[in-house]
Amino acid sequence: MLLAEIPPLCVAKVVTPLRASNSSATQAQQPAPPFLTLPFQAGVTAWIIVFVGVVYELIAGIVTQTAPTAVTIPILALPVAIGLIFAIIQLYQVRSTNAERSNWWHLSAIVVGLLIWQFWPVTPSALLPVHNAHDACVFMFTATPACIAQAKSAFFASHLTWWITGGLIVALIPLVRYSKIGAWTALLIAFAGCQLSSHFLQLLLHNYHVTGF
Repeated sequence: MLLAEIPPLCVAKVVTPLRASNSSATQAQQPAPPFLTLPFQAGVTAWIIVFVGVVYELIAGIVTQTAPTAVTIPILALPVAIGLIFAIIQLYQVRSTNAERSNWWHLSAIVVGLLIWQFWPVTPSALLPVHNAHDACVFMFTATPACIAQAKSAFFASHLTWWITGGLIVALIPLVRYSKIGAWTALLIAFAGCQLSSHFLQLLLHNYHVTGF
């Protein structure tokens, strides 16, 4: 009897605030999207990683020209490792939340990386006329078996590093739609790989006291 005596308008006024409070509570309970799935935040993060990484690679390449290889490799690989770690995190966050994927235009990062890989100077100017290890040792006035063996090792390491660099850049293509950070890490791989490839030849010249290269 008491419920029947309550006007319908009063019941509606009571129910409407309850529904509004329930909907607001539901929205409050929804977790915020992961940081690297947000387009602006992910773009800024990628820009910082790539810009700082490229500057670092250019400076490190100069500093480590004649440093031991065991020191040079981790120094040049550091920005690449950081970029790949962030790329894997972004890949996981995008796939696990089914977030909006990156645009295909980020494929241009792979193209830029391949252009750097192709045209960045690897061979020191002093060795440009040289085509094999024996000629390199003749140029350095040390055509001994030890020099030839060391020169062969340097040329092989340089060529192998250069080709691995190109392969790693191409291997980033599947990441383009899931991780813009992963796509633009191609630039870091290109600079690191080319400078490491050049390092083996620079170190050869340094060991035989060839200056002006």
